[in-house]
Amino acid sequence: MALRRDRHRYSSAAPGTPEARSFELSGKPAARVTDPTACPLPGHGTNPIASGSPNVFFDGLAAARMTDKSACGSPITGAVSGTVFINGLNAATLDSTGGHGNVVVGGSGTVIIGQSGGGAAFSGLLPMPVHFTDRLQVVNEATGEPIPDHPYAIQRGDGRIEHGITNEQGFTHMVSSHLAETIKLFVE
Repeated sequence: MALRRDRHRYSSAAPGTPEARSFELSGKPAARVTDPTACPLPGHGTNPIASGSPNVFFDGLAAARMTDKSACGSPITGAVSGTVFINGLNAATLDSTGGHGNVVVGGSGTVIIGQSGGGAAFSGLLPMPVHFTDRLQVVNEATGEPIPDHPYAIQRGDGRIEHGITNEQGFTHMVSSHLAETIKLFVE
């Protein structure tokens, strides 16, 4: 048997929240790989951003974006730029926040990311939550045809096991998470 991926990443605003905020901002230093974050979890302390853009660099360091992780494993999840996107992801800046409650405490000395030009008021949307979904298709290696009605088990990143039977197109159920995770498929 072989597998095909059917991966999706999408953003969605919370239903019924047409809120917008007006604020003035002259800008914040861009966050990059190796810039420090302060994590409040016991034993984590100050640790660097560990992942970033594969092809956008500030001061010779990879630019940090929403979902990039610090060395303690915490993804950047909030207080990111609402107007600057790097590889389709919001740019991280000084004071961006992470999933562990950590905060980016350092940044570029030469690249400033602003929310609006010249200090003018900017009415921006609230940050949209990011969601990841993934499903796999079980196919016959010899023919490439989907294998319907076949039992399987999916192990989630946190170790939980979910059992199911492939649908008529050979797909597993959709696995969703607000953070990226590695899943394992066991075909029975």
